[in-house]
Amino acid sequence: MKIYDEEGYIDSDVHEILYELGNVGIGMASVTVGNMIGLRMNVGVPSIVPAKEIMKKETMNKKRKAGILMAFQRSMEGSMLFLLDEEFVNEVIEITCESGSVKAEEMDEADKLSVLEEFANITSAAYLKAVGQYTGMRLFVKPVWMKFECIDRLLDEVTDRMEKNFSKAVCVDASYSIVYEDGNKKEDVGHVIMLPDEKSVEALVGPLMDEM
Repeated sequence: MKIYDEEGYIDSDVHEILYELGNVGIGMASVTVGNMIGLRMNVGVPSIVPAKEIMKKETMNKKRKAGILMAFQRSMEGSMLFLLDEEFVNEVIEITCESGSVKAEEMDEADKLSVLEEFANITSAAYLKAVGQYTGMRLFVKPVWMKFECIDRLLDEVTDRMEKNFSKAVCVDASYSIVYEDGNKKEDVGHVIMLPDEKSVEALVGPLMDEM
């Protein structure tokens, strides 16, 4: 199976399958997050690009973010990355900590990251369960690091961690926004990015390619 064509673009069939996997994954994740915080989530269109292209993305705003890196286990290699606006993170923390009785600005970073770890575990489990039902695979991740940094530094750390696997990895990037009860919206509050390496892409799309 060829993931990339001779010009370095992702094969159209591979792109189509990963697009659909990104759709079902972020769709289930958004429902889970929405139920968790009691707000409606709007999901963006998944972007499927070579992983190295993520470093050039201009669509992500440059505010300081919470970065949560999770590594695939067992059946896959690669990472999942959550990039969440700090303002949205504070809302999640205040909602999940006894209905807002705790103010995020009163918490130290370690306590914030503890809440975020639970958020990431629940969200990634929903995402991967949906992808697993679609592909017939059981997918697992574990947290590697969580930190508040500017986006450029977070992406640099992901690149360094994946090392040589990053050059052949594929980025499945989906964003989401929140809609409040009064109809007001907050756009692009977070990104969920799946970064399977080349062999893992083959494992994900291979069986589905046979059905096309």
